[in-house]
Amino acid sequence: MAHIWYRLFCVATLATLLTPTITAAQERIRSFDSRVQVHHSGELTVTETITVIAQGKKIKRGIYRDFPTEYQDHENRKHRVSFSLLGVTRNGNPEAHHIKELANGIRIYIGRKDKVLAKGLYTYALTYRTDRQLGFFDDHDELYWNATGHDWAFPIDRTRVTVKLPEGVPAHLIQTTAYTGPAGSTDRAYESQIMSDASVQFSATSTLPAGSGITVVVGWPKGYVSEPEFSSEFGFFLKDNLVLLIGLTGSALVLLYFLLAWHRVGRDPPGDTVIPRFKPPTGLSPAAARYILKMGFDGKVFSCALISMAVKKRIRIVEQPDGATIIERDDAGNDSMLSFGEKALYHKLLGHSGQLELDNANHQQIGAARDTLKSRLADEYHSHYFFKNLKWLVPGIALSILTIVGLAITDFEPVMFSGIPILITSVFAVVATRIWRQGRRLFAIVFVGIAATVSLGNLGVMMITTEAGLALTLTLAFLVGINCLFYFLLKAPTRLGRTMMDEIEGFEKYLSTAEQNRLDTLASLDENLALFEKYLPYALALDVAQAWSEKFSETLARAAHNPEQGYQPHWYQGSSWDAANPVDFAEGLGKTLSSTVTAAGISPGSSSGFSGGSSGGGGGGGGGGGW
Repeated sequence: MAHIWYRLFCVATLATLLTPTITAAQERIRSFDSRVQVHHSGELTVTETITVIAQGKKIKRGIYRDFPTEYQDHENRKHRVSFSLLGVTRNGNPEAHHIKELANGIRIYIGRKDKVLAKGLYTYALTYRTDRQLGFFDDHDELYWNATGHDWAFPIDRTRVTVKLPEGVPAHLIQTTAYTGPAGSTDRAYESQIMSDASVQFSATSTLPAGSGITVVVGWPKGYVSEPEFSSEFGFFLKDNLVLLIGLTGSALVLLYFLLAWHRVGRDPPGDTVIPRFKPPTGLSPAAARYILKMGFDGKVFSCALISMAVKKRIRIVEQPDGATIIERDDAGNDSMLSFGEKALYHKLLGHSGQLELDNANHQQIGAARDTLKSRLADEYHSHYFFKNLKWLVPGIALSILTIVGLAITDFEPVMFSGIPILITSVFAVVATRIWRQGRRLFAIVFVGIAATVSLGNLGVMMITTEAGLALTLTLAFLVGINCLFYFLLKAPTRLGRTMMDEIEGFEKYLSTAEQNRLDTLASLDENLALFEKYLPYALALDVAQAWSEKFSETLARAAHNPEQGYQPHWYQGSSWDAANPVDFAEGLGKTLSSTVTAAGISPGSSSGFSGGSSGGGGGGGGGGGW
């Protein structure tokens, strides 16, 4: 029996001896002592004395301490505070340290990268100064201070916070409370004592687990701390809203520049009254008419030139059952019937062959022909009839880029999160436009729809989760939109060009509103058909092909069903012509040919802490860990 008791005694003794070792083997904060001095100026000087057990696991070289410098107030406005590190010591001696910028604050690494600590007990002390941490209410001033922070990776065995108020504050008028636990907790496991020297001491009544902390609230009568003056508050407002200030200033400068540029070069000369004209301007081809009126080149200019060449009996357009589109040489006409640009286009496409398939496999030849037509039209009409004024866009784009750079320097993360979706949506919109012109319109709609949904979703999240989200999104969207808008507005016709545009619009008015009685005065069915075909390329170029075709609905129907006539345009063969519905021929052919030539010319692949407060509220906060 005695032998058994002896064994139990030995086991108990061994367990007692090993208990400190087991306890010491766990890295933790043995004590966290924070002393906060509130100055008359409203600044705080804080000294944090942190004693830790290091075992070479997380605490290898030292510890780090995070300190937030950006907060959101109860109205969701950004609030920036200053932070000045005054000193760092370890066991009473100055200690090496370095600071790293975080998204919403700073991280102080204490220790040296090249020196590993021996296992043991270490006491670190940080002294720093900060401002804008006080709340100024109608009936009192207040410090709402997250003393320890809640992001520590270790438990805190003992916590003490001392708040020293300015001299003269009556001790009996000081109000106190505190919150303990994880962020958002309303637990109050603490003790406090108001001292005669206007200081308040708080201590947690139990160990704070990792991820928990203590937040203290101290209130005192007004008049003992200076409230910020209007000039200071205004300076703080500018500092807090630097993103908004840069965005508004930059956007205003971009808009002002573009308005001045438009006033200088973008205003159209006054035009004359537009009256119907029964013929196109002399010597003006359908492609040229569209080029001048739109003040630029597009895929439809190319297709209108092809149809014009076909009507002039220089080429034939053949749509095969398998969907391939071929243009064939037609020697019924001659080059003298073609315009300057059409001649160049004809020789590029069919100068060395009798036919050419409008297919992506021939993209080099088709692309070269398109560029030649564009160059010829520019030589003939650009500068004479209008100016694009693209050089005037450059300063506006430069100002926009400088504004975005300023925003990124001020607050990079929100700019990235909002700018990337806007950029992606813009790129997808350009690609979708190209796909639309290729005729794959359903795919283009789905394509841009998915991109817009994803981008808008990202923007929505960004606006909710970042302080300047809405203002930043609107600023970036405005800058993109204003540059796109003035890309079109800065184009301007010359006086000669304005006169020519009036004539083109007068002819367009005739094509879309021609009276049936005037058409009926033509002597024969053949003359009606000849007139229809003669001006059909112009109707396509001016986007009134459907209206022009409807004027000839009876003529086309009679000719298509006449056994002797059996009418079909001699220059076209394919499924776009339907004798049962000839009116839709022009519109259908124009869309099909425009998408085909576009696709064929592209290279493949190409609040107060006393009311509803919680642990983690107020200023201070952060946390830390070992490194």
